[in-house]
Parts: sequence; structure tokens; C-alpha cells
Amino acid sequence: MSVRMISDSSYTPVSRIHRRSRFKVPGLYLFALPATLLFVVFIGYPILWVMGQSLYSKTQDGAPIFAGLSNYYAVLTDPSFLTVARNMLLWGLITVPVQMLIGGMIAYFIERHTTRLRGFFRTMFFLPVVTSVSVISLVWVQIYAPYYGIAQEYLKHVGIIMSTSPIGDARMAIYALILVNIWQWTGFSMLMYIAGIANLPTEVLDAAKVDGASGWRLAVHVVVPMLAPATKSLLLLGVIGTLQTFPIVHLMTGGGPNRASEVFGTFIFKQSFVLGDTGGGSTLSVIVLAVALILSLVQIVFLGAQLTPAKKEQP
Repeated sequence: MSVRMISDSSYTPVSRIHRRSRFKVPGLYLFALPATLLFVVFIGYPILWVMGQSLYSKTQDGAPIFAGLSNYYAVLTDPSFLTVARNMLLWGLITVPVQMLIGGMIAYFIERHTTRLRGFFRTMFFLPVVTSVSVISLVWVQIYAPYYGIAQEYLKHVGIIMSTSPIGDARMAIYALILVNIWQWTGFSMLMYIAGIANLPTEVLDAAKVDGASGWRLAVHVVVPMLAPATKSLLLLGVIGTLQTFPIVHLMTGGGPNRASEVFGTFIFKQSFVLGDTGGGSTLSVIVLAVALILSLVQIVFLGAQLTPAKKEQP
């Protein structure tokens, strides 16, 4: 019986392998270093700074003084804060589901009932999403203009003559801005649903058609449940986007008239940069951050954090 000897050149001790893996692991963390630095500098530090500023107020001569939680009490008991919170609630309850509904219907129509003009329709409906907010504001201000605006041209056929613009009416301002927001962002919901529809398994759709499902019956009972991941993503992004609303309101109404269209973004801007109340503005920012985190966690816990269709398990 012969014994084959292992040459020293082909043998690597186990200790040397462990040593090499030990040296490689710390090097892997270097790849995450740039992203970590960007997060700390541009997100982590500003959040901590704002939290610190929310505990201070200013004296009459502008000197900072520690106020503790008194800024939070002052903000939460301010009637203006309750008005802004009501506006944000209306904004979220109307814009998010309406954008999802209209966007889903447009996506289904484009993907199932168009062929040659599919790219054209996708582009046209998505165009408002990438259009400058300044341009959108100017266009819609002219649309809402009394006497000569496009809206007035249609309303006069039913006997309605606007004496003031809807964005200048305290009862209509928030709803007029909500309509603009829906028009601007419905294309994003459409795009998300188009991506979801493109990933639907054709076997399931073909089986449903064999069973007699067609038209809206197929859409409601088969397609909509299978688009749940896209719906959950849009719901989460919609809530966060609602809390971040600022440009369209700032450019069209500035939060007026009489805070009728005020949102958290414009409220924080005025407190911090117009009134110079850094403590109050920071307090509002921390409250909005807390609300965003709580709502996001609630959605993740109850709706799940799955953003893409689950992979099939291999037998």
C-alpha cells in the first residue's frame, strides 16, 4: 500500500486561512465608509443639531437660553399648529388614495389596451412629475385666475363666475392645491403600477381568463391583489411625501390666506427664517420627524416592508 504525500507547496495551513479572512473583513467596511460619512455629515449631524436647538429659545436681545420642553408645549398648544395639522391630514387622506387610484387605472389602461402609442402615453402622463415646480405653479395660477382663467372658461358654461381665485379663498385654497398636487404626482403612481404589471406572471392571468375573468373583473379580482407590493410602496412614499410638502404651497399661496393652506413645510420655514424663531422651527421639525417615523413604522409593521413580489420557494 502506497501513501501519497501532500507537497508543502499545495498545502495551506488552516491558521493562515483564518488570518487572511481576518485581514479581509475590515477592508470590506471601507466600501461603506463614503456612504457612512455622507449620512453622518448631511443627515445625522443636522438631525442632532435641530434636536439640540429645539431645547433653546431666544431672549429679546437674541441670546439663546435653555428652555427645555417649553418649546414643545408652546407649539402643541398653538391654534396655528392645529390648523396646519388639519391641513396635512386632509392633504394625506385625499392625495395619496386618489393618486394611487387614478395612477393604477391609467397604468392598467396603457399596459392592456395600447400598443403603438404606449410610450407616448407613458411620457405624457409622467411629464408633470419631472416638470419644474415653478413652472407648474405659474401655469396653475393662470388656470385658477378669475374672469380669464381656463377654469373660469369651463365654469361659465354652468353659470358660475369666479370673483376670486380658488387659491385666494380661505375655504377652497387647500383643495385647490391638493388638485394641483394630484395632477403633478399621479404619473409617479402610474409608473410604479406599470412596473408591477410588467412583472405579473402571465400564467396566472391566462388561467384567470380561462376561468372567465375579463375586463374590470380581471383587474379588480386578479391584478389589484397581485399589485399589493406596489400599493404598499406608494402608501409609504405618499405619507412621507405629504409631510415633506413645501414648494407648491410656498410658490402658489405661501400658506395663506390666513393659514388656510399652511402645511408643515411652510410653517417651519416662516418660524425659522421669517420670524427668526430657530427654537420654534426646530421644535416643529422634530415633531414632523417623529410623526414620519411613527407612521412609517406603523405601515411597516401592519402592511409589511416588502417592496417587490416575493420569490417563489424552490421545491
